[in-house]
Amino acid sequence: MIVGAAVLPTAPLLVPGVSGVLPAGVGKIVAAVHAARAALPPCDLVVVVASGSAALYDSGTADLSGIGRPDIVADAAVASEAVARLSAGTLYPMLRGTPLPLDLAVLLLLLDSAAPVVPMTVPASAGFEALTGIGAAIARSLADLSVRAGIVVAGDLSTGLTEKSPRHLVPGAIFWDEQAVAAVDGGRLDGLGRLGPEEAARVGASGWAPLAVLHGATARAKLGMVVRHYSAPRGAGYLVAHGG
Repeated sequence: MIVGAAVLPTAPLLVPGVSGVLPAGVGKIVAAVHAARAALPPCDLVVVVASGSAALYDSGTADLSGIGRPDIVADAAVASEAVARLSAGTLYPMLRGTPLPLDLAVLLLLLDSAAPVVPMTVPASAGFEALTGIGAAIARSLADLSVRAGIVVAGDLSTGLTEKSPRHLVPGAIFWDEQAVAAVDGGRLDGLGRLGPEEAARVGASGWAPLAVLHGATARAKLGMVVRHYSAPRGAGYLVAHGG
């Protein structure tokens, strides 16, 4: 069963060693990440979800080759039985020997889990019901395994909040983030359905799909979520939350 959850951004600069000096405001995000990670209860395994193709990975090697830093690397143990069970339950393919996508690698590096992990990516273009169905399937599969599990998902919101944002200034992006944060903090993750994959893509919020999966998983496990931090010091929304 799922006993704890966390939402962490996938910005590589949050990983220790990437930046010698953190930009203004980023230190608060790093502190919130550490607090959310520490709030996770002891787990037998942790499911880690980012946006990407529909896939589960039988590999726990995470590095930052995608940003030219292959020297920053960690090898997490993989809960292979759980990967296979979730592959059957979600109908997502299980990939062996495939390098982890950058967002997933960052999550694993930030999590630094002592427990085995189940790395997973979900399509950003999928509908809300399909994604919440994947989350529910994760919860069912873990219950069948009779394990104490955590779930950690990407919390990357809009990248179009200001003129200096990666996507410049996208109309409505600030309001979109406000709604997403309120849905998570108020325990009404079903409200993410109103934001939809099209609007998430328009404002550049790659964390929407993983958050929808989180809703499906936590609703079945009856877990509540609380926002620890939200800010956009570099023009991109970073959300940190935890639940249990």
